[in-house]
Amino acid sequence: MTFDEAIEHFRNNTDISGTAVFLDDVEDTLKELREEYAPTIEMTKAQFDQVEYAKKNLTASQLPRVIHNQPEGDWSYLDELSGRLFKHQQGGMTDKNIEDIMRIWLHPETIKIVDE
Repeated sequence: MTFDEAIEHFRNNTDISGTAVFLDDVEDTLKELREEYAPTIEMTKAQFDQVEYAKKNLTASQLPRVIHNQPEGDWSYLDELSGRLFKHQQGGMTDKNIEDIMRIWLHPETIKIVDE
């Protein structure tokens, strides 16, 4: 569901006076939008600390910058951070890893700290 679809949904679900929208319907729609656009990212405190450290020491534009260019491959700050968060070798980050990092970089409110 998009935001525009949500607005249309509420417009189509009014009572005879044209004004009532039920709280449960609003809550369900907001949960659906949250899941689509800002899903919760679970991470440990140690992972969260890695993100906070990176955000304090790097700008978003620095993340894709190559920091290692050798015959065995190119590494970037993004790959380095991804490896620290998701425990993979250099060059092993996936599209999902990148998407998760971008979400938590832009929307730290989506982070849920879980036990190690």
